[in-house]
Amino acid sequence: MRLLLGLTVLFLSVPAYAERTLTILVGMDKPPYIQLQDSTGFELELLREVSKRMGFDAVFLHVPNARIRYLLEQGHGDVATLQRYAEQPTELFYSLPYVRYQNAVISLREKELVIQHPQDMQRLNVVAFQSAKTVLGDEFGDMAHSSSRYQETTNQKTQVDLLLAGRIDAAVMDINIFHYFRRVSDDSQPIQLHTLFPPSDYRAAFREQTLQQDFDKALQQLFAQPDYHRMQLEFFGSVNQYQLLAPNHP
Repeated sequence: MRLLLGLTVLFLSVPAYAERTLTILVGMDKPPYIQLQDSTGFELELLREVSKRMGFDAVFLHVPNARIRYLLEQGHGDVATLQRYAEQPTELFYSLPYVRYQNAVISLREKELVIQHPQDMQRLNVVAFQSAKTVLGDEFGDMAHSSSRYQETTNQKTQVDLLLAGRIDAAVMDINIFHYFRRVSDDSQPIQLHTLFPPSDYRAAFREQTLQQDFDKALQQLFAQPDYHRMQLEFFGSVNQYQLLAPNHP
């Protein structure tokens, strides 16, 4: 009886995540970061490796980006990905940055466009990723709201196809996503990158501080080891300059 009572107390004292699975709320299909068809991609593989180093098996729950944090706050899942650091007080605990997106304006070199500021796109046919006008700064948002030639899409392959076919003047998107779909299209037209935007570093959010601390430790270990570069080679084709987050990144 004492043994049974002891085991009962032990079971009740173990956190819910001690089942050794970590349910991670992640976004939808976005190669080369997230590839739903085979549940792979740079972001998923990085999160799998970090989870493994924490002692967990990663289980991914794919939801729209706008619902990721909300679902975590409602008690669904253990980790919310793709989060900006919250300046305001919050009950969530935020990791170090684990992934970086580098958005740019991309045009065909043959068009010889000079784009140094968002307003330079005012009269151009531009297709951007969904919600770009709300996340790329006020100046870009003002241009997007006032231009009759600006569009947004959830289909980023469409952005690349339209650009390479010469049907639009510029695509606004992450550089790695562009190069992925360009390789799929087997197109080698010279392009021009107009890097108007700073890199966007994203963190993971947790309800449990212990999980966040363990995540950071495992993440820093991964950044310092060859596996990190191996994943970049696998999904980006090179040791990617846009993903070189350092072990001691603030």
